[in-house]
Amino acid sequence: MKYFAFLLLPALWLVACTPPVGGGSSQADALFEQNCETARALIRDFDNEDIPAIRAHFADSARWRATTFGKTEPTSLEDKVNGWTQAFAKYDFDLVTEDLRLLPGVNAQTGEPDGSVRVYFDWEAAIPATDSTERKAVTLTYYESWDFDADGKIWLTQIFGDETAAMQALNGM
Repeated sequence: MKYFAFLLLPALWLVACTPPVGGGSSQADALFEQNCETARALIRDFDNEDIPAIRAHFADSARWRATTFGKTEPTSLEDKVNGWTQAFAKYDFDLVTEDLRLLPGVNAQTGEPDGSVRVYFDWEAAIPATDSTERKAVTLTYYESWDFDADGKIWLTQIFGDETAAMQALNGM
């Protein structure tokens, strides 16, 4: 009997500390899946250069973290819309990454999944050919993350990629 009791405690400990396999969906998992649908739609709409559709994925108070060298203040949705309008008029953007793998984000304070979405992907930015110039293109590699509000709208975006160098390369600087 002592031998049985000696084995029972480690066995219970092992069972109690083993995470469930499949079917162990949490609220954060469900929220992540819902937010992934929004993220995929956003990427599709950006690839289609559809500004009204892009805008619809964001809360009116959405902000972009300042990740460009020398910038310290976040960017607003209206500033981004203005930038996209100008960029779509000058450049063609095409999603290069074929197999998007959206990944769950975590709360920075707790380390627990929080429904946020992150992704690594590549975009091609190109200046179309004209009668006197050839098409010129660069590939931008990005890491991007989105945090969502209670209504499923993106309220915070973080983008890490060297847009400045890409635009300089395209524009011959």
